[in-house]
Amino acid sequence: MSNLKNINLDVARFAINCVEYAIDISNKVEPKKYKTLVKKMPTLIQKNGFINTLVFNLSKIDKTYHKEVLKNIVIWNKENLKIKDIKDYKNIFQGTNDEDIEKDLSKLFQNYIKWVTSLEQMEYRLVAKEMIILFSWIKRFADGMIQDGGE
Repeated sequence: MSNLKNINLDVARFAINCVEYAIDISNKVEPKKYKTLVKKMPTLIQKNGFINTLVFNLSKIDKTYHKEVLKNIVIWNKENLKIKDIKDYKNIFQGTNDEDIEKDLSKLFQNYIKWVTSLEQMEYRLVAKEMIILFSWIKRFADGMIQDGGE
């Protein structure tokens, strides 16, 4: 049971960091729009599928909040212990750290999407489930930390 608790704490810790980053004005993420998008993410993944949701966000990557959501996905996949054993996982992130992710986001996201499309059904379900869990946490923190009125 303690492993489950630790995993939930890890997800919560990562989620709060994502929201804090979005709130920080120097990062130029639009917090209200980020909040709106992250609140929709679990439903988008469930209704449209994880790949369609990724491609939707990739098509809008010029908007900072869509880019931030994609970064949240990729960085969490990199840190998530449940996903690290999936085939070819290391090839996507080989030689990258969080700063490298910033440098060539579009290419990294495209490689990530190719990796997701190559997964077996059970692996795909695991990754999609983990993203729903992540965005459920981010949604909770965004609700509490990002004001709908003035910042």
